[in-house]
Amino acid sequence: PRLCPPELQLVLEADSERRRRGQQPRGSFLERGPAEPEHRMAASLELPRPRERRCVPATFRLHDDIRDKLRPIAVTLAFAIAGTRGWHRGARGTALPPLSPAL
Repeated sequence: PRLCPPELQLVLEADSERRRRGQQPRGSFLERGPAEPEHRMAASLELPRPRERRCVPATFRLHDDIRDKLRPIAVTLAFAIAGTRGWHRGARGTALPPLSPAL
């Protein structure tokens, strides 16, 4: 049987701290899907072979009417390999479930 390459699922989210406080995000992702909120973008891509790079475009546009121009806009990344359990956040080396491929 032919094995399919693993697929990486990812979600980018901007201004999540403001969203938790009930405030509007200060920008939007242009590549998001029609059902996704403006501050979130989900994508998936086939994991490349070793030493091969793949890119997912993520253009973030600032809204014209923002008032808070001094605080940075934090963007978080959550990722998972399709078919494994759980999501991993950021680049802090979160442990993967046993027997899962390493990211």
